[in-house]
Amino acid sequence: MASYTLHTPPGSFRAFKALIAAEYNSVDVTVADWDASVVKSVSPTGKAPALETKNGVIFESNAIARFIAGLRTDTELLGGTVYDRAVIDSWVDFAANDVELP
Repeated sequence: MASYTLHTPPGSFRAFKALIAAEYNSVDVTVADWDASVVKSVSPTGKAPALETKNGVIFESNAIARFIAGLRTDTELLGGTVYDRAVIDSWVDFAANDVELP
């Protein structure tokens, strides 16, 4: 399986979503040494987190977590049915809008 590089400030709770998905899916994610100037050149928004892949960069923590969760379908981290995926998305959106800090 390919390896990925995650650009994020140290201790960013937003990055933990991607790192937890990577752990459950046995995906190799390297956390790059923090350098804001690198992130500005890598991420289309100039903000972290940003994940470098062989196909390009994925930005926004939930999108990165979903990408990593979708790399293996056997773990069903994204859900096994359309309904399951919608329930998971409901909780992800709830957490992003009502639980996470701005």
